[in-house]
Amino acid sequence: MDPVLYIELVGGLVYLLVGGDLLVRGAVALARRFHVSPMLIALTVVAFGTSLPELVVVLEAALTGYPGLVLGNVIGSNIANVLLVTGAAAVLCPLTYGEHSLRRDSLVMMAATILLIVMCAAGSLTRLNGVVLLGGLAAVLLLTAREAAQAYRKSELKPPMEWVLGLPSKPRTFTLFIITGALFLPIGAHLVVGGAVGMASHLGVDETVVGLSILALGTSLPELATTVTAAYQKRAEVAVGTVIGSNVFNILAIMGVGALVSPLAISVPGGLFTLDFPVMIGTAAVISAFVWLRRPIGKTAGFAFLAAYAAYLVILFLRGAAY
Repeated sequence: MDPVLYIELVGGLVYLLVGGDLLVRGAVALARRFHVSPMLIALTVVAFGTSLPELVVVLEAALTGYPGLVLGNVIGSNIANVLLVTGAAAVLCPLTYGEHSLRRDSLVMMAATILLIVMCAAGSLTRLNGVVLLGGLAAVLLLTAREAAQAYRKSELKPPMEWVLGLPSKPRTFTLFIITGALFLPIGAHLVVGGAVGMASHLGVDETVVGLSILALGTSLPELATTVTAAYQKRAEVAVGTVIGSNVFNILAIMGVGALVSPLAISVPGGLFTLDFPVMIGTAAVISAFVWLRRPIGKTAGFAFLAAYAAYLVILFLRGAAY
């Protein structure tokens, strides 16, 4: 394979990850300077920041006419979040749950997953579908923000921001972080989409396959870093909450934006219904079952998740151009 494609793809991912990280740190520092509550920061800036790579990649892919990358990135990221991200975190530390709204959030994740699959059954995603998904996002955010404000006032839930390491303190520094991050993200998205399309062409596979695997894996790295850090610091609820929240955001926000801005309706490859949609809803159901039964996700389950992800990737590439 042309090494230029590797350099373009890897370089784009580096731009995305560094840009997203700088933007989140700068935005959190700015919010703290204006005395925004830690809970509001956690629910908005940090949660949104871990999904920034997926968002900018989906925007680039939708606007440049690569719908397979749009769907593939969202579906593949959700699968990677459960099997890879949760699995890696559970291997480090058994994941348990607090009394916060994880059960409800898991139901929201299942509902969003089913909604996306039902929409895709029509064969394409239109701008109207995008509006519906974004409407669902608005409803979820309003409910979550209201509950968070009530909990914060009652001092029932005040998650500290100290675990977000390396926050700049000087206005000049966090302004530089925000500007640099905002510049790096679109550059990274352009490089990643170009590299992914070139790689799909060279390997002779559908672009959807690259979106489901390489692209999804690369754009899920922020969730992996956040979740592994949370598990290492024994913040198990943060770890599981990051995965569930990111999956909801990927479907409602990122897929919603992708469908809304795409010049044409996003066609849905039939191959998604035989492998990827079943795996996505199956993984969502598995992590939801753990949450509802309040059973820790331990090392054995973590290794099983990782093995399942490896098997999924093998089957995905064996299918090749079957999409």
